[in-house]
Amino acid sequence: MSTSQSKADLIDERKANLPLPEDPPVASDFNSADARTVNVGSGGQASDISRSGFDGETLASTGRQAKDGLDGIPNDAVTRDAKDKAGLAQTTGKDYGTPSAAK
Repeated sequence: MSTSQSKADLIDERKANLPLPEDPPVASDFNSADARTVNVGSGGQASDISRSGFDGETLASTGRQAKDGLDGIPNDAVTRDAKDKAGLAQTTGKDYGTPSAAK
C-alpha cells in the first residue's frame, strides 16, 4: 500500500480486480410455494406413513412389549393417573409403602 493512496481508493481498486459471478445473486422468495426458489434440500413431499407397512401389529411386536412378552403398554410406562386401566400390562410390583423403622 502506497502512502499516497487513501484506504477508500485501495478498497475500490481491489474490488475492481475481483471476478464477477456468472449468475448474479437474487433475493430469496420465502413466500413462494415453489420449493426451487426457497432452496429446500429435499424438494419432495413426505409420504403417508399409514401406507408404509408399519401397522399396529408390527409396532406392537417391537421394543419392551416384544422383549418381555407383554400384551399391552407396560403399566410402569404411563402416568400415575393412567395406571391400572384396561389395555395395560401389569409390570409394577406390589407397593409395600415406606419401610418401617427397624425395631
